Amino acid sequence: MSTFSETQNTQKPLFIAFPIVVWLAFMVFAVIQLYNYQTFGTPLGDEGEEMPLGVFIGIMILMTLTFGFLEFLVLRLELKVTVSSAGIYFEMPPMKKPVLFKPGEIEYAFVRKYYPIKEYGGWGYKGWFRRNRAYNVSGRWGIQIILKNNRKILLGIKEKEKAIIALEQIGFNKKP
Repeated sequence: MSTFSETQNTQKPLFIAFPIVVWLAFMVFAVIQLYNYQTFGTPLGDEGEEMPLGVFIGIMILMTLTFGFLEFLVLRLELKVTVSSAGIYFEMPPMKKPVLFKPGEIEYAFVRKYYPIKEYGGWGYKGWFRRNRAYNVSGRWGIQIILKNNRKILLGIKEKEKAIIALEQIGFNKKP
């Protein structure tokens, strides 16, 4: 009996570079504002509503910490999917703890092509408060799981052929 195991992560150049570029643009704007304030006396904030310098610097620090935290989350985010005789196991640290769906809990499980933006609004942990959830990092292939209580979970994968073989070996890969 073969098992299928795959780990996807977000350590791609775009995921790393985009937040840094946005942060740098914010910092350039902030430095220009501070320069104008110190050199020309241009007020910080809207006309007539000058912002105190301490508040402006506090906002800069808060934004820097926020961007740093988001970058940390993006770099740590990964999806681990395993299909074995024990069932379908997945985890998405740091957002989702490990979950194992045993074969007795699963009504259907099959590999399908999906459209992340059209169906779920993008990649990541989608459908927090719905019965239809998706956990994906990249790609367009996923293992669609329909539980006996009618909950639906989609787990993003890249190696569809290996996933199909593993699902067939545990008695699944049949659509409803």
